[in-house]
Amino acid sequence: MPVAGLFNRARLGFPRHYFRGSGGIGDDLLCTTVFRELRKRGHHRIAFSTQYPDLFQHNPDLDAVVSSTRPRVWRWLHEGLPLVRLGYANHDPATDRDEPLTEHLLAKLCRVAGISGEIQLRPYLCLTPAELAAGRVAENQIAIQSSGMSAAFSMRNKEWGPERFQEVCTELGSRHTIVQVGSIKDPKLASTVDLRGKTRLRQSAAILANSSVFIGLVGFLMHLARAVDCRGVIVYGGRETPPTTGYVANINLTGATPCSPCWLRNRCDYEHECMRMIRPETVIQAAREQIVKAQEPLEIESVVL
Repeated sequence: MPVAGLFNRARLGFPRHYFRGSGGIGDDLLCTTVFRELRKRGHHRIAFSTQYPDLFQHNPDLDAVVSSTRPRVWRWLHEGLPLVRLGYANHDPATDRDEPLTEHLLAKLCRVAGISGEIQLRPYLCLTPAELAAGRVAENQIAIQSSGMSAAFSMRNKEWGPERFQEVCTELGSRHTIVQVGSIKDPKLASTVDLRGKTRLRQSAAILANSSVFIGLVGFLMHLARAVDCRGVIVYGGRETPPTTGYVANINLTGATPCSPCWLRNRCDYEHECMRMIRPETVIQAAREQIVKAQEPLEIESVVL
């Protein structure tokens, strides 16, 4: 252990900060906020352990990445590293409930990292000009997802239903090219450019960066869209709240029911009323409002820790 620890620290350039995420791809992307805020404060030699190194290519705020696809090598590369876990919530399987957040999850991540002062609530992903150019599918493109159930930590209480997304596609598709992104297992939407499962992570990011708006659910693609400055229309329902997990540049559609926010992942005793009360026409109107502002700089919320 001591020898491995010394070797690993030397291999990484003896970083001052060592971090790891919570294990999910979205959780790792959110850690870029921590790196940016540390860099703004003059910190250098920042190392991060991740299974998704593509998220951090060309990121000027990160100095070293610990990554391997081989479990045994992965464990060895961590030997002796004083990694700090950047997490924001705990889950109780017995009750199916996540620990409710009392502040924005990015603020909590920054607190865990020891950051104080003003921070900006947004993640970052850096694309090259060539990557960005390759993400343009059509002149007036909209990105959309139909489900988040293929995520590593899927939650039925985040689902709005592909039939409702189809109504949105049918209406907006007359004037825009709708590009469906996500997993090949997601329900296919008609009258779209079907790129489910056909793009790598950074290609998906480039498609979002070239889209007038992203229409989808709370999850990784929502965070990825914000990381590349794409406005969103996000169907929240009532499981969680936009002030704690969302972004002010998005139009976040919630369902105000007596039981919300419940913070439950899959159990629901009310037939997902908070989702059913959000109508397709509301999403369509929100998308049109976002499209009008597509060329404007995105609003950024700041908080003081």
